[in-house]
Amino acid sequence: MTVITKRRLVRIAAFSLAIAVGWFAISLARTIREIPEGYAAWDTGTLLTTYMDQNDGKWPSSWDELATVIGDGQPMLFSHSDSDGNSISNTAYINKLRSMIKVDWSFDPVPGTTDSPVTRIDGSKFRTVWVGAEPNEMVRSFIVHHAKHPEPDG
Repeated sequence: MTVITKRRLVRIAAFSLAIAVGWFAISLARTIREIPEGYAAWDTGTLLTTYMDQNDGKWPSSWDELATVIGDGQPMLFSHSDSDGNSISNTAYINKLRSMIKVDWSFDPVPGTTDSPVTRIDGSKFRTVWVGAEPNEMVRSFIVHHAKHPEPDG
């Protein structure tokens, strides 16, 4: 039977604290590194829902087609700037999104879909997103709303 001395207890506590602080630091660093991707995902979801809203629920077929909805004051975009905060051209902006986000251009926006047409560039799920800003949830929510409230003809 091993007796836990005060010295051993302090060492165990210090080791446990070091592990907890290290885990927190690694998690924080990963989140900070992924913030630009999170904003790009949010912007992509915003652009997709804006495009579908302006095109009677139709899904865009490319980044170029998606770029047609970028205009003055609409939609609100968070990553439409360079690393210094200066506004960039729409072409540079779309290229920035394209380098960080993958979109399934063959996606069929039908009510009840559970597909995730927007992913990280490697096809995996996003690790850092803001509540209400996950692009696939934004798209699915738009599809449900559009199905319940279709635009009147005319």
